[in-house]
Amino acid sequence: MKLIIIDYGSGNLRSVENAFLNSINENNLKCKIEVTNNLNTISNADYFVLPGVGSYPDCKKGMQSSVGLIDVLSEQVLYKKKKFLGICVGMQLMFDYSLEKSRTSGLGWLSGSFNKINTVGLDYLGRNFKVPHMGWNSLNLEYTNHPILKNISNKDQYYFVHSYFLKTNQTKQIIASTDYCHQIPAIVGKENYLGVQFHPEKSSLSGQKLISNWLKWNI
Repeated sequence: MKLIIIDYGSGNLRSVENAFLNSINENNLKCKIEVTNNLNTISNADYFVLPGVGSYPDCKKGMQSSVGLIDVLSEQVLYKKKKFLGICVGMQLMFDYSLEKSRTSGLGWLSGSFNKINTVGLDYLGRNFKVPHMGWNSLNLEYTNHPILKNISNKDQYYFVHSYFLKTNQTKQIIASTDYCHQIPAIVGKENYLGVQFHPEKSSLSGQKLISNWLKWNI
């Protein structure tokens, strides 16, 4: 099997690659990894990971700068039903649009938009919430039977760093959420494609569990 980590000028490519390599080795999986934006290589791969660090408009511009990337990736994921994971802004790009900086359209694979986190109320220490949401949070498991959640509980902690959150009426898309000021979708997906708002590559053993689940997920 061939796993492609999409290189479009955004994301912690080295740390993402190392996290997936570690999981592949620990589980004795026959899977090779390549970091690339080469369209022919992408077309011949089996799995895809789209990382994302920075602003939504910058990440979308980065994808557009690789001519043909969006069309080829959409064909592979939506029509050829190959397995896909979006991380942080990579997850956000799966949806209709974001209001970060200016309204910017996404890939439109899932229904919803991204709005700035509402800093309402106080945290458990009585402090005002701050944006960005940065730090470790547990998950509320909405769809406990999904393979991505195997052996994951609300005791697992994941590392978040983001200022915008998903608003959607399609609750069936939400596999898990987290609480920060208000409920924030944390794992989303449909059929063969999933996205996580947090960074599994920075989430220690809990992140490795999720990465392993995704790699072993039979769609």
